[in-house]
Amino acid sequence: MEAVTGEKSLILGCASTGAKFTPGNHRATGDVLLDQISTGSTIKNSPLALIAEAEALYGMGCRYYHYHARNPETHEQSTSNEIYQQISRPLQRRCKEMLISFGASRNGPEVRESIQRFGEWERISQSSIPLHLGGAHFVTVQAAVELQLMCEVERRYGDLSLDFVDSERFAKIVADYEPSDRLTTTSLETYSTSNGADYGRTSPLIQFEVYRSAIQARKRLGLFHEVEWVQFPRSYAMSRYAVEHPGIRLGGSGQLNITLLFGFSPRLPFPKSYAEFKRVVDTARKLEYDLAAPGVKKRHVTITVGAAVLPEQAGRHVARLDVGARRGRAACALRRLATYAAQPDSGVDVLRFGMEDTPYAVTVRDERDGELRLADNCGLAEIVLGEMAANGARVETDHDVIFDRMGLNWVKRSLLFEQRQRPLGRHADPQDDRALQSI
Repeated sequence: MEAVTGEKSLILGCASTGAKFTPGNHRATGDVLLDQISTGSTIKNSPLALIAEAEALYGMGCRYYHYHARNPETHEQSTSNEIYQQISRPLQRRCKEMLISFGASRNGPEVRESIQRFGEWERISQSSIPLHLGGAHFVTVQAAVELQLMCEVERRYGDLSLDFVDSERFAKIVADYEPSDRLTTTSLETYSTSNGADYGRTSPLIQFEVYRSAIQARKRLGLFHEVEWVQFPRSYAMSRYAVEHPGIRLGGSGQLNITLLFGFSPRLPFPKSYAEFKRVVDTARKLEYDLAAPGVKKRHVTITVGAAVLPEQAGRHVARLDVGARRGRAACALRRLATYAAQPDSGVDVLRFGMEDTPYAVTVRDERDGELRLADNCGLAEIVLGEMAANGARVETDHDVIFDRMGLNWVKRSLLFEQRQRPLGRHADPQDDRALQSI
């Protein structure tokens, strides 16, 4: 957990590439700058360029690196484990204290083609790569397409309000609901590029099985759990379902990192105020507890926040800051996010920036508008570092402190305990997770 020193510290995280801003996902508009941004023209794709940039970010204090594999030739998202490994291996050698996270989106023509050829597991097979062979500390096992499960739950049981998800009635749904195997075109209300919200055809049952298999893969490797929230409260319902379901046990080893992507969809818009921001953060923290035992902490939840705002929408999110040292000053979404995260009571652990979320910078002209300009990950890092400094927050770079704060030491201890109980390497049944001691 974060040390109580009176000074807010944040782990600096970069979402370096992403799946949304690619040539195949954008339909040209004739606006040269907008087309450059939306096709990801300034997003680095070659391993050499990415590693050089990651080293520069590391020197600026970045200690969390989230990466979607992209084909260096086409610049589209790829499922190639070889590409993931080409980034992870040198990154581990050159930036030894960097926590690495892999994405697992279903978005993009090359990803869908790979799924058609090799099956659904292909898009998240990187979750089964050992860290020392080019894997990652984290793999995002829940983002957008997995919400197909909760869409089906809503059709069967009604809207999923926060109160409902926190109730015994939802616990009964966890026990009773059986995902269907009916293939449908996955339609999720998101803010995206022309083809960026196309997740193809799949079924709730397929997504359930992939989710479960990914968690089991992380457990076998002794690695860590991570999800992204892109809709609210639907993403909360999905994570609560996965935490409570005996066949999944998200966070079952005692740790869970939740990335909140504000602005990704109308259901998780960029917050108009610090209070709105805090409401989502505080809801995510509730996953530290099970529905059956709300007073007993079962897992350590950490919070990562990002501003996933389309360039077309950047101007509408320029607003006056309502908290912090620069209260009253007009700021873009990324600066507002950094200010919110830097507040002493924010509850945020990792402040995420990067070309996956906002592949542009904004020059604020007045309180109602801003001018777009091209950017890169290092430039975006400078923006958030400036807002952190203005609000008296520092960058946490101590590896031991970060490892403990992210709850990763608890996973290591649990793994060593399990290894002592099973010296011949037999893995525990997923049902055994509840036998772990409470934190």
